[in-house]
Amino acid sequence: MPSTAPGGTVSELGLPARAVTALTRAGITTTAQLAALTRAELVAVNGLGPGTVAAIRRVVPEPPGRLPAAPAPAPAPPPALREEDQESPAAPAIPSFESLRSPRRRSTVDLIVPATPPPADPTPAAPRPPEYADLWRLGVRVGSAIATLPVRLTLYAVREPVRRVRRLLRRP
Repeated sequence: MPSTAPGGTVSELGLPARAVTALTRAGITTTAQLAALTRAELVAVNGLGPGTVAAIRRVVPEPPGRLPAAPAPAPAPPPALREEDQESPAAPAIPSFESLRSPRRRSTVDLIVPATPPPADPTPAAPRPPEYADLWRLGVRVGSAIATLPVRLTLYAVREPVRRVRRLLRRP
């Protein structure tokens, strides 16, 4: 563990550059100043997150028996911004993921295919919708195409050389 000598600087501790920059901006430049801070005081420093505070505490341990400091006074309100510095008030709200997944949202397919109203009296013995029959026909076609593929490949392998030979013999 590196020494926490009072004369050492924060930049000599081998901390990430982001942590050194945040500590320097907060006025903490020596290891003595850093060692005197509690975990709560480090979290309050702008630019230091929980991971960075944990990295700092691995290098410089928290002072033993020190009570957390009293809460800092509330910061002064920011000065009034000029009109050209203010953000646009008409910025649109960002939609939530729930609203994007809503079933009420219409897709392109909904615009192309007209909506079918639900049946007035659904009964358990009702025939299946036409989509199942279409899928069945598609399955039969794909299955027959796969089943006849070896036959078609064999015919192609025999017919194509015969056609080429006939073309060669027809040339004058």
